[in-house]
Amino acid sequence: MSVVVPPACVEHQRLISASTYYGIGGTAKYFAQPRSLSDVQQCLNWALHHRLPVAVLGCGSNLLFADGEFGGLVICLSGMTNAYWESAESLYVEAGVSNTEIAEICLDAGRAGGAWMYRMPGHLGATVRMNARCYGGEISQIAESVFTVDVHGCLHLYSGKDVFYGYKKTLLMDSPEIVVGARLKFPTTSEREELLTFMLSCEADRHRKHHFEHPSCGSTFKNNYQVGRPSGQVFDECGLKGSRVGQSEVSQFHANFVWNLGGATSHEMLTLAAHMRERALSLKNADLELEVQPIGLFEEKIYDACAMSRLGPSYAEEKSRSQWVGLLWHPGSAVHASPASFPSILMQSPFQHYFRKPGSGQPDVHVQLLQLMSIDDARMNPEKPFLRWETIQNSGTWQQVFPLRPDQPADFLDELWQFSVSELFIAHGNNNSGEYLEFEMTPEGHWIAIAFDAPRKRKSNHQIPKKEHWPQLNWQVAQNALTCELPYRIVAPLIFNNELRVQACLSLGGEGWFLAPHWNPSASNECWDTQHKPDVKPDFHQPQRFWRVALD
Repeated sequence: MSVVVPPACVEHQRLISASTYYGIGGTAKYFAQPRSLSDVQQCLNWALHHRLPVAVLGCGSNLLFADGEFGGLVICLSGMTNAYWESAESLYVEAGVSNTEIAEICLDAGRAGGAWMYRMPGHLGATVRMNARCYGGEISQIAESVFTVDVHGCLHLYSGKDVFYGYKKTLLMDSPEIVVGARLKFPTTSEREELLTFMLSCEADRHRKHHFEHPSCGSTFKNNYQVGRPSGQVFDECGLKGSRVGQSEVSQFHANFVWNLGGATSHEMLTLAAHMRERALSLKNADLELEVQPIGLFEEKIYDACAMSRLGPSYAEEKSRSQWVGLLWHPGSAVHASPASFPSILMQSPFQHYFRKPGSGQPDVHVQLLQLMSIDDARMNPEKPFLRWETIQNSGTWQQVFPLRPDQPADFLDELWQFSVSELFIAHGNNNSGEYLEFEMTPEGHWIAIAFDAPRKRKSNHQIPKKEHWPQLNWQVAQNALTCELPYRIVAPLIFNNELRVQACLSLGGEGWFLAPHWNPSASNECWDTQHKPDVKPDFHQPQRFWRVALD
């Protein structure tokens, strides 16, 4: 895939401060606002190809971008705003949905567990990444699973217990991955009046503490539990309320809040933060760490004074005594931290309803695609399994997921799509080629495979599907996984520049159509709304929209 021309969602020379809650930040050389998973992947591929530093932005409620030009790509997720109820208690939310919107969605549905998020600045992506908490709630309590794209453009699906480690501590804070979505669980119902009363009390408390009087990032420093009291109290004891540097000021009402009084720079904010930190250490022996995340290129003096080395990887700028901080990726970091090991994950994804029809999710099923050996080894052993496709069930039974079951013995079965099936499409790595393969299977072990020259145009020798075309396929059925292993010989003709395009689907009967990963609707008839017409059918055969996977 060509990465010379920037993706359509990338702008040139965009003012960062216009997109941050704090209203601070210089100019981004490149600024992207993706609206889909595919957009995110294209942006990452393009940036890495051109060796551009990459930073991620939601609404910037906990970020402080450096002054001056950010000489790389800023990926802003504010355009990823899809949210829908997969079931009565399972809500799928994309990274750009605000915390307040989540609380309001739960209010409308009468679901308890999300009211604490009301008026908490920020979007879901950062809330998950930092395990945000307030008013007795914490995102780890409701995030059942988390969906990410790593810097190489690979999709990952994590369970909540694998992501959240504790207060302001998660797997993702030190991993080069972008949170693109999460599945939130709200098993308990509540009266609307009770939820609204609590939400308004959260809002009133923030007003009482003057949270919204001037832009701020909330708590500037984390609490250090070894100190035995909140950081705001420590700063208050140090007499720091009202301290100013330029247009930045420590709040008169909460000593851990630093306000932008209007036109403050990141240098002013961090100079004040360094002063706060020094006073807390010298007067109260309290060693405090920034909670707000600086992003960009900072002078070594301010870098050291604010202990930014504790905030994750940094990269020295060769041309000046400065450090890059808060990046998703920097050209100085290795694209692969270590040689690839096998099996390696090419893609993990939840299934989502094709039209994102409310109440029609499959939260207990997901898919993953694994590469079993290197391309070099596969070329020398073309008949051995090279890819493994797995449809995985997290709970329940296959009967609950796949209601339409063939009564024939398990084997190759033409027109298998009349029943409930799991599907995998593998397309040519060159997006301009229309070639692709389709594989289908059922929990009983029925299967079929067909080769295509173009969308729905079968290859000449596949007009009538035949089992003889696929002697090396290895099909397996287990209690929690449907598996197919494909030899290199089958997929080799579709590999282009060590890439393939793939798409997993479920076709379960009735209106049970699902994609993994989901592609955002490109036309009005691919959105479920009150005008949806039952005769509009999904079209899985769109290889130009399949997901790119890079092979090692």
